[in-house]
Amino acid sequence: MQNNSSDDKNQEYDEFPNKAYADLIVLVTKYKLSNAAGNAIISFFNKHSNYSKSLLPKNIKQGKLFMNNMKSNLSFKKTKVLDHDNTEYFLYHMLLMSCIQNILEISDIFQTFALEYEELYKTTKVY
Repeated sequence: MQNNSSDDKNQEYDEFPNKAYADLIVLVTKYKLSNAAGNAIISFFNKHSNYSKSLLPKNIKQGKLFMNNMKSNLSFKKTKVLDHDNTEYFLYHMLLMSCIQNILEISDIFQTFALEYEELYKTTKVY
């Protein structure tokens, strides 16, 4: 996704172009890194990698746009919750079953659950 035409902004994607791209977006999201920090990581990677063409987006903003255009079965519902001073306030939410379905589609999710359960079990004393 190198150019920023309006067609690219509306295109839906099934997956990230490569593992490095996906790992970068996970890193930025997990640690709530700013765009500036993400851009510094991209710059560092491009400077020190042996790739002629970068595996990463041009900048984090472009990566977030890419992620927003990924296909998902998560659908948000919009519910009006308040009218105040001629302003409408809405709550955007997902159905619980949609969230559970998405979680269960993660291929290695059961391994993660098992590890978290074991860690919890080891630290919790039952009397």
